[in-house]
Parts: sequence; C-alpha cells; structure tokens
Amino acid sequence: MDTDTTYPTIEDYDEIGKIFDKALDEYVSTNNVNTLEVISSSSEKRSNLASAMIHSLSLLIDSSTRLAFSKFISFDIEEGSLGQFIQATVDAFFDNDLLQTVRTFLENSKGSFGLCVATSIEAHRQVCIAAKGQTNSVAFYPRKGVICYGSEQAAVKAGLNYDTPQGTSKYKNESYGADEDAVRLDLDDLGGEICLLDWGYGSDSEPAVSPPNRHLSVDKLMGGGVNVVLFHLSIAGSTPLKTISQRLVVMENNEFIKPLLNDCDDPVLADIRDIPRICSNIQEDWKGVGLNRMTACHLAHCVRERMKGYVDGTIENHGAQVDILVTGCEVSLWVAEQFISDLKRCFPKMYLKAVSSNKLLGLFGQELSMPCVGHPLSQKALEMKDPIIIIVSHSGGTFSPLACSNLLQSFSSSIFVVTSEWDTQIGKQLRSMYSDKKDLLTSRIFSTECGVRSAEPCSVSVVATHQLLTNIFEHICVTIISDPQFRHVTGSVITERDLQTLERCNRDNIKALERIVGVDRKGIEMHDKGKAVEMELRAAGDVWSEHILENAKAYIMSITYIIVTVTLGWPFVTGLCAAAGLQHEWARYITRFVDALIYIWLPQINILILRKKQGRTLRHRMVARNVIIGDPWLFAHRHMECELKYNRYRFACSTSTLFQKHRSV
Repeated sequence: MDTDTTYPTIEDYDEIGKIFDKALDEYVSTNNVNTLEVISSSSEKRSNLASAMIHSLSLLIDSSTRLAFSKFISFDIEEGSLGQFIQATVDAFFDNDLLQTVRTFLENSKGSFGLCVATSIEAHRQVCIAAKGQTNSVAFYPRKGVICYGSEQAAVKAGLNYDTPQGTSKYKNESYGADEDAVRLDLDDLGGEICLLDWGYGSDSEPAVSPPNRHLSVDKLMGGGVNVVLFHLSIAGSTPLKTISQRLVVMENNEFIKPLLNDCDDPVLADIRDIPRICSNIQEDWKGVGLNRMTACHLAHCVRERMKGYVDGTIENHGAQVDILVTGCEVSLWVAEQFISDLKRCFPKMYLKAVSSNKLLGLFGQELSMPCVGHPLSQKALEMKDPIIIIVSHSGGTFSPLACSNLLQSFSSSIFVVTSEWDTQIGKQLRSMYSDKKDLLTSRIFSTECGVRSAEPCSVSVVATHQLLTNIFEHICVTIISDPQFRHVTGSVITERDLQTLERCNRDNIKALERIVGVDRKGIEMHDKGKAVEMELRAAGDVWSEHILENAKAYIMSITYIIVTVTLGWPFVTGLCAAAGLQHEWARYITRFVDALIYIWLPQINILILRKKQGRTLRHRMVARNVIIGDPWLFAHRHMECELKYNRYRFACSTSTLFQKHRSV
C-alpha cells in the first residue's frame, strides 16, 4: 500500500456534489422536466444528464479537487473513465434507495447476516429486514397495530401476550375476520431474502421503490396499511418460493403455535414446578396418536429399513459406517451423548455417533474441511450413507444445529429433530424436505411441548428432553428386538423384561418428580404430607450449602479479625489480659505467643465457630468441597461405576480450604 497516496477530502466531495446539483438544476430547467421521476425512468435522459455533468467536470482544470481525484479517475474525456464514473454516479443517484442498497450489499457480501436497515431519508416510511445465512422473521399484528421482527421465531410472538390501546382493525365489535389474525413471515435464510416494509407517508400509500426493483410484486398487510416487497437473492437451481400468502404462518388460534409464558417473579422456580406436568404430558401424548407418536412410526420405519439393509447385505458392515447420528450443541449435545451411550450398550454392533453440530459443520460445511483436533472424527471416519440423523435442539433455532438441518439433507433423507415445540426453524426446514412417495407418514418432529423458557439455568428443558429421548429409546428397542434377525445383526443385549422394567420406572418417575418438586402433574401444589420429600431435600440443601460456603465465610471472618486487631494494636488474647490488669512482662510473651497461634489457625477456628453455631459436626474434615453431580443412569451396574468415580474424587481431595471444586460425572 502506497502511504503517500492522498485521498479526496470531504470538501473535495462537496465541490463535486455542488457541480452535480448545478448540472441537474440546469438540465431540469432547460428540458422542462417536472419531476425527477421523468429522468429516473428514462435511460436516454439519464445519459443526457451524464453528458452535461461531464462537460461541467471537465472545466476543473487547475483545481485541487481535480488533483485529488485524478489519481483514481482520468479527466481525459476521450479515455472514457470519467464518463463511466459520472454515469455510475447518476444511476446510483436514481437507483440506490433502501431496498437496492441492501440488495447490492447482500449480493456482493460473504458470510451470514441478519439485518434490519433504515435510512434517515426514508425512516418515516420504510425499513428493510434481510436474512442471509441467519434466520429472521417478521410478525404482523393487524388488530394491535404492531410489527415485530427478530432472529428468533419465538421472539416475534411477544405481541401475542400483550394488549395495545389501538390497532388498525376494521372491526369495532367482538367479531373479526380471519384476515385480522396475527401472521408471521419467515425469511429465506438459506438462499437469502430481503423484505421491504413501506407504510407510506401522508396520502402517498404506494411503496417508494427505485426502477431496478419495480418489477417485484407488492403485497399489502396490516389491513392494507403496510406494503411488503420481497426480493430473493438468485441461487442457481433453487426451487421458486411460494407466494407470500402461502408462506404466512397464522399465529393466533393455531394449535401448533405456543404463546410465550407469562412473566413471573421467579422463572427458575416456575420451570422446576412445571417438570411433573411436562413429563406427564409427554407420556400421555406418547400413549395416544399425537404428533410424537406419528414421528415415532416414521422413525421405526427408517430403523427397520436400515436393519433390512444389514440382513440382506446391501449395507456394508465396517467401523466407518454410521447407523444413527445424533447431533446438537452444549446441553442438548450432552443429553444426546447419554442417549447414544445407553443405546450403544443395548446394541453393541450398531454404529452410533453423537457429534457436535459445530464439528459437523467444520467437516462437511466448509470449502476446506476443518480437522477436529483431539477427536477421532474426519470425513473418512464417518461414512454418511443415508444414516438416521436426530438433531437435538431445545430452541430449534441455534445456529449450528439449524445449519446442520440444511447441510445433512445431502447425506440423508431420514432426519429428525427433538425440540421444544412444533413450530421452530429446524422443524420448518425438515417439513420442507422431500419424502419417498411410498412413505405414507413422514413426520420428522419430536416435541417436548415445553415451549420457550427464559430462565438462564437449564431445568425443565433438560428433563423434558430426557423424558422424550427415553420414549424414543424404548421405541427403537422395541422395533429392533421384535425381529430375531435384527437382534442378531445389532448384537442386542436388552430383553423384553428389561424394557418392561424401564417402562415401569418411566411411569413411576412422575410420582417421584411430584414428591421431589412438591407440585403434582396438574400444576397444583401438594399438601404438607406430599411435600415431605421436597422439604427433606430443601433441608439437606440448606446443610449442603452451609457446608460448601463455610470456607468463604471463614475467610471473611478471618479478614475482618485481622483488620480489626492490627488496626487497634490489640490482638484478642493480649487485649483481654491487658483489660484484666495483667501487666507482667513474661505474661505478654505468653499472650502474644497464643495470639500468634490464633493467627496461624484462624481459618480453622472460624470454621469450628460456624459449625458450632449452625449445629453441624465439629469433627468433619476441613478440606476442599467436591460437588459431585451424578445423573441417574439406566442400569444398576452404572450406579456402581458412578459410586466408584465418586469415591475416587472424595479421596483425591486437596488439604486446603481455599478451593471448592465442582465436578459432573
């Protein structure tokens, strides 16, 4: 880069702009042009205006402005670069409105974008919402006069829970038309799409769109008060999108759309109290002919077809093969890994994988494959020949699982999702998948129906996902062990008796959850006798918390003691003896020696004081606290493994009271 290059200043651009303004005014007055629209809609008039501007700029012979621009543009008219510059400037002046500007940006950009763009010139009448590689949704509430947009589908449902003083409804009584229901438009994030919202200005109700985009269709929403113009970025071989009326999702009076939960003072407590109800609803829905059961039938069909391939030899049996691939991110991935672990123990010969969505994107979603350092994963280590894929995502809109729902369609036609509700971004992608004409049922969505949860800690969402995966686990097991050939090729070790025991525990689990939480499956708080387990757990939690926090409290007490005694100059024992009148020199040495011992053992002394006050055992060891969080696993021998791990951690504790260690096993 040439550091000596001088770029045009703001003043230089202002001078160029004044010349353009003057040339435009002269052209308008000379040619009797009433509006700029006349010039904008005519390529001939644009060329004439550009020619007039070329003549004006060519007069800048000795000015500093010409010198500043001459390093980038030749002012020689015969060379032609000046004419190209002016013609491009004229076209930009007439064409670059809000929609065209966003279109130019997205067509020439690389990366993923979710945009909301406005300009100070047109802020009073229009705004652009765009999506490319990231989701974006727009919700219209005609009766409330509100438009919501957001990268999360759930976010735009906020208008369902709140009333507004006024709206644009044509109906003044209790009855209303179906066209007044709130609707949602999900932009095409895969191919890229721009949505221009123009609500007009004064008597001008038509959308302000420049000539390059005037061929686009204009739809009216919000009772005709808002013009919607959609532009789809061109993608080779893409399927034409449906009309906007076919794409709108009705949000009101729709059993598949769950409104956001009402605000509460303690969302964490509310989520915990919802656990029995959510788990019970999942089990009851599984017994009937609900959407989850329909999806389970489709999953069972895919499992049977996969097993038939092993039986007849059409599927090769080798280590790189993948029968069931489960993917997700963070907490969802951890739950998925436990699901795959349990399934692998039951069917040792099946090739099962639980892989992070980020790693799948790195391996298969990049032009240059990203190696998974430290993990036994590569493109050759995963032979993706139409495996059964289960995506676990509570929100259904996390970037990596959502991207995988599109990416993995090129590897498999048997893709399913476990999510919090039917209406999610991943669910939308999977519903749009093609299906075999022989398949009478191709439902792909498993839903916990617990909806969006705003509380930061994961509680009901994780439990509900565990519950649903347990039902899926049982269904896969029943499908495989029902056929002797399937048992043989999978090396099945689970029996019908094991499944009966698991199902009994699964049903009894609801009663156990009710006693633990203190709320029954209907959401009603239980009486004191029914809450005995909850109260016992809370009491144990109080003791546990005091045990864990005693180190921190002891150090606070120690710091306070040191500051006070050093500042006053009287340690505890020395101060007491001086107050009692003990003035002998030899006594001072003894008291100071005792105070020195107190300073050395001050943390332990404070811990003993705390334990005495709280009524806890004084002789308990004073070391680091290991918080062992163990999940209840499927079989008894797993509990033994968990106990062994716990003992190893317990005897490997440090002898310092400085640290508290939290581990999960």
